[in-house]
Amino acid sequence: MRTRRIRFASGTDRWAHDLYLRAFPEDERLPWALIHLLSLRRGIDLVAWWDEPAGPAHAASPDPVALTWSVRRPGSRLLYLFYLAVDDAARGRGVGTRLLAELERRHPGCTIVLDIEPVVAEADNAEQRRRRLSFYERVGFRDAGYAVLDSMGEYWTLVREAPGTTFHPDDFRAALRYLDCGLSSARVVPRG
Repeated sequence: MRTRRIRFASGTDRWAHDLYLRAFPEDERLPWALIHLLSLRRGIDLVAWWDEPAGPAHAASPDPVALTWSVRRPGSRLLYLFYLAVDDAARGRGVGTRLLAELERRHPGCTIVLDIEPVVAEADNAEQRRRRLSFYERVGFRDAGYAVLDSMGEYWTLVREAPGTTFHPDDFRAALRYLDCGLSSARVVPRG
């Protein structure tokens, strides 16, 4: 897969913003301009992904197929994947699996952390949440037993630890503080 940072007001930015609006409910979205502003900091990356499947019968996609917004503090061994969205047209083709494998390759020795909506039966989209958790478990993530609590709600923390590493919630807290300069009320707490 190949990538390119998403620059404000570019053609890719328009595509990414449209995908962002489709992929995430309004109450889970940060202002797009704020994402761009925060992405000016080292280690905070808003990225478009293009698929380049192996084999001569497969042509590379001319359009991006996914976007990610991730945080890795300088010197840290933790990569926080804040947003991951795969374009509707690319779903079911293994793009998410390949993208996560590529992130692992590009960040060797790093634990990858992401959060998902709680998988609870009473949720309006309970089946979608269950499928999302199942996907992440299939590609090597596990429930860390922690939740992020912030103004947008509660989100369960999933981790994929690099060989020989262990998830430490304080590292995750530090990534969140780095992302928002300590201005938000986000807390990482044990789930009970």
